[in-house]
Amino acid sequence: MSLQHLFPFLLLLLPFSCLLSVSSSQATFQRYLDCLPVPFTCGDLHINISYPFRIDSRRDYCGYPGFYLNCTNNTTTLTITMSGTLYVIKDLDYFNHIITIMNSDFSNHTCPLTYTNTTIDTTIFEFYNQNQMLNLYLNCSSLSIPSSLMSIPCLLEKTGNHSYFSLLSDGLQGFLRRCSSTVIIPVKKEAADRLSNNSTAFGDVLQEGFMVKWIAGRGWCSFCTNSGGVCAYDGNDPLDQTCYCPYGSTTGVCSNGVTNRIKKKRIIIGALTGVAAIITLIFICLCYSYRKRQQYSSALLDIVCWRNTSKDQIIETFLQKHGTLTPKRYSYPEVKKITRSFQHKLGQGGFGSVFKGNLSNGHDVAVKLLNRIDGDGEEFLNEVASIGRTSHINIVSLVGFCFQGSQRALIYDFMPNGSLEKYIYVEDPKTMLGWEKLFQIASGIARGLEYLHRGCNTKIVHFDIKPHNILLDENFCPKISDFGLAKFGTHKESILSLAGARGTIGYIAPEVFSRNFGTISSKSDVYSYGMMILEMAGGRKNVKVTADRTSEIYFPHWIYEHLDEDEDMEHYGVTTDKQDIARKLILVGLWCIQIRPESRPTMTKVVEMLEGSINDLQLPPKPYLFSPSRSSPST
Repeated sequence: MSLQHLFPFLLLLLPFSCLLSVSSSQATFQRYLDCLPVPFTCGDLHINISYPFRIDSRRDYCGYPGFYLNCTNNTTTLTITMSGTLYVIKDLDYFNHIITIMNSDFSNHTCPLTYTNTTIDTTIFEFYNQNQMLNLYLNCSSLSIPSSLMSIPCLLEKTGNHSYFSLLSDGLQGFLRRCSSTVIIPVKKEAADRLSNNSTAFGDVLQEGFMVKWIAGRGWCSFCTNSGGVCAYDGNDPLDQTCYCPYGSTTGVCSNGVTNRIKKKRIIIGALTGVAAIITLIFICLCYSYRKRQQYSSALLDIVCWRNTSKDQIIETFLQKHGTLTPKRYSYPEVKKITRSFQHKLGQGGFGSVFKGNLSNGHDVAVKLLNRIDGDGEEFLNEVASIGRTSHINIVSLVGFCFQGSQRALIYDFMPNGSLEKYIYVEDPKTMLGWEKLFQIASGIARGLEYLHRGCNTKIVHFDIKPHNILLDENFCPKISDFGLAKFGTHKESILSLAGARGTIGYIAPEVFSRNFGTISSKSDVYSYGMMILEMAGGRKNVKVTADRTSEIYFPHWIYEHLDEDEDMEHYGVTTDKQDIARKLILVGLWCIQIRPESRPTMTKVVEMLEGSINDLQLPPKPYLFSPSRSSPST
C-alpha cells in the first residue's frame, strides 16, 4: 500500500492517540493521589505513612519492598519484618530516615531466655552510628571471669546458669569456650552507657531497641517531595526514581505548578499532544515524499525532517529520558553571552578549551567547550549524568550544559584557585601548600569519593582521579571534577565490567590494565587516590627521572624504605610538629596502592584512617608493581 493511501488512515488514528495520552496522564494522577501521605495511628504511635513504607490500605507501588508495616490487632503494636525477624517499631523519623525498632521477643519479656544474632537486609537498611553492639555470653561456667564482663542476674535466677554481657569483644576469645553460646545484639549507645554504669536494668535496655537508617529513596525522594510530588516504586525498574506529580510526570522531580489548575493543565497537555502528533505525521509524510522525489537538498532535509546522526540521537534520547536529573540546558547563543564571546580563556586541553563566564545573576562559572565527541558521546553523557546525580561539598557542581547541533559545552562553578596540580609540582616554596592544608584537601577528596561509592543512589566509580581533576575553591576546599570516564553501578555490584583500560598513566590501578591482578571495582579509585596523595606528600611526580640517586626515582619505594627504617622525617623538610600529618598521609597512600584490590581499604575505611590516630596505622606491605627500572635513571 502506498504512503498516499496510508495517510488518511494515520489521520484517523490521531484522536485515539490523544485519548491514550490523556488516559495515561489520568492514570498517573490517580497514582499521585493513591500515594499521598496519610495519617496513621497504631497504639501510641501517630505518623504520616509515605514512601518507602506501606500499610494494607495502600497500593503496592506506594512503598518499597521490605517496608510493609503491620498494626497488630489493628490497635496496639506497629511491626515490620526484617530478614525473617519481626520487630516492633518504637519510633519513625522521616526527616533523618531513622527507624527505632525492637525485637518482638523482647516486647513482653524483660529477660528472655533465648537470643539470636541481629541481622538486617543491608541492601535497604544500615545500622545507625548511635548504636552499641552488646555481646552476650550465655550459660557459662562460674569460674573466674574477665573484668570486662558484667553479670545478667535475671538469667541466673531463671536458669541457674551464669550469663554475662560486655560492650567489648576483644580479648575474650579464650572465655568463649566456657559458654554454650554467644550472641551480638545492637542497642542504643546511651542505653548501653547506662547499663555499664548499673543505672538501668538489662531488660529495659533491650526494650529501648536500636536504630537503623533506610536507604530506599535516599536523596532523590527528598527532591521529589520538595517539588510537590510523591515518591513511588516501579516494579519493572527497581532503580528508577519514580516521582508522581499532580500533573502527571513520573520521573525525577516535579516542575513548578499550581495544584488547583491540574484539570486545566491536563486538557492543555492532551490538546498539545494531539497537535504535535498531527504535525509529526505530516512531516513524516512530507519527508518521505521529498526524499523519493529528490526535490530538496540534503541540508534542508536535515532541518525539516530532523535527520540526525546516530550519535546525536543517542545523546538527545538520553537527555530527554533523564531531563529531570540533569542541570539546566543552555543554547549555544546563551553560552556565547555567558562567556562574552569566549574572551577570557582559562586553559586548553585535548578535550577543548575552558573559558571564564558570568551568569545573569552575577555567578562566576567556567565553561568547558568541547571540540570533539569520541565514539557515541559516552564521555559527554557521563559528565552530565554523573554530576547531575550528585550533591556533595567535595564534588564539583555542574551548573548547566549545552547540546545544540555540533556544539557541546559543560558549565561548572568557577574555582578561583584552579587545580591541585599547580600546588604540588612546584619549586617555589611560596606557592607550596602547608601540611595542614594538604591534609584537609586529602580528607575532602576522600569524603567525596566515599560519597560517590556509597552515598549516591547509584554508585559512581570515577576512574580518573588525579591532581589535575581536583579543583580548589576560594577556601581551597577540594572538588572532584571531570567525570568523562565514570562508570555507573548498583550498590549490590562489587565488580564492574570495562571494555578497555581507562584513566591516566601513573594513576591507573593494575587490575584495569590486566585482570590477572583482580577484578575492577571501586577499589580502582582507591589506588588512584593513593598515588595522588603520595604525590601530595612528596611534592612531586611519583616517578622522578631527575633524582640524584636511583633509589629516589620511584617515590613510593623511596619513602617506604625510610618509614620502614623509622627515620626522622625532619631530615626531609618536615618540621617536628607536622611529622604526624605527613606520616599519616604517606601510610594511607601506601595502603591504597597495594597491588591486589582486596588488600586495599575502601574509601570509608580511608576516611576512618585519616580521622583516626596515627598510632593505629601500621606500615603496609611494600608496593612492588610499576616501579621503574633501577638500572639507570635515564632509561
